[in-house]
Amino acid sequence: MSIEKTEIILLLTGTIERNSSDVLAVKDPEIRKQQYLDAISFYLNHTSFKIIFAENSGNSLAKNFPESDRLEFISFNSPKISPDRGKGYKELEIMDYAIKNSKFIKNSSLVVKITGRLKVLNIKKLVGSTHNLDYLNNGLVLSNIYKRLKMDSRCFLFSIDFWPYLKENGKAINVDFSFEKALWKAIVDFKNKGRGTYRQFSQPLRIKGISGGFGMPYKHGVLIIFAKRLKHYLNFYTYSEILK
Repeated sequence: MSIEKTEIILLLTGTIERNSSDVLAVKDPEIRKQQYLDAISFYLNHTSFKIIFAENSGNSLAKNFPESDRLEFISFNSPKISPDRGKGYKELEIMDYAIKNSKFIKNSSLVVKITGRLKVLNIKKLVGSTHNLDYLNNGLVLSNIYKRLKMDSRCFLFSIDFWPYLKENGKAINVDFSFEKALWKAIVDFKNKGRGTYRQFSQPLRIKGISGGFGMPYKHGVLIIFAKRLKHYLNFYTYSEILK
């Protein structure tokens, strides 16, 4: 199966009113809402992909956009969990709800999960560089290595047959076991048990927005871009053997 023949869906995850005690750098619901609105507008105006905005505090943003066959809004109220398992677990819950309820997502879909407040400026290059990648009957995951035993969970692409592996490993997510670790372990299981295909994106993410952990804007100076590219390739050559 070629990626050219498969529909690509952007899945933006959102929480306008926080429902976890985990650390959030941006807490104000109005600020968070505006960041989501800006991100949706960016992907709507700069890509041709269908876009799902899935939100877990019962706040739909549908009224802020004219009806479009490219936009789907999904909203629900996530129940509080005790003990709190952190924002990573909540994000996985959003993905699960969206995959179960979306009209866009089908078994043949490739889903690009993106943390909804962020604009991935090079999203078309990240996805476009895979057009010639044939993965036959195997599933596919594209994700950048963050560090040893951790993937970058801000943006990654996956075929639907990868989802059960992420969902199963995601059951272990809590304040001590992050989404990034669950994603790494799911990819290892997917390759070993499902014989799926893993590839790192062709380049590092170029993100515009505010860091969720530190509250600082992402920077794009020449030296920073060079350092990120160097880390991108070093991570691949250092840790990719673990994923084989």
